[in-house]
Amino acid sequence: MRHSKLVPEVNAGSMADIAFLLLIFFLVTAAIPNDKGINRKLPAKCPPNTVCDSAIKEHNILRILINNEDDIMVNSNFYPK
Repeated sequence: MRHSKLVPEVNAGSMADIAFLLLIFFLVTAAIPNDKGINRKLPAKCPPNTVCDSAIKEHNILRILINNEDDIMVNSNFYPK
């Protein structure tokens, strides 16, 4: 019996094309999240000829400060970048 020493090869020429098409498919079909920022509810406008100076309770106020180095301070708690 005669055994051939040739190793069968797989044609990998189109593998790169298939991988590229799969990559494009998943990039196109993936859901990309949209950042909306901070949700807030603004008070309604004050009607004309009306005094709208109402006192705001301190526990209803959230103070957020951001400096030019992107450090954040929420109320009195400091959160460095």
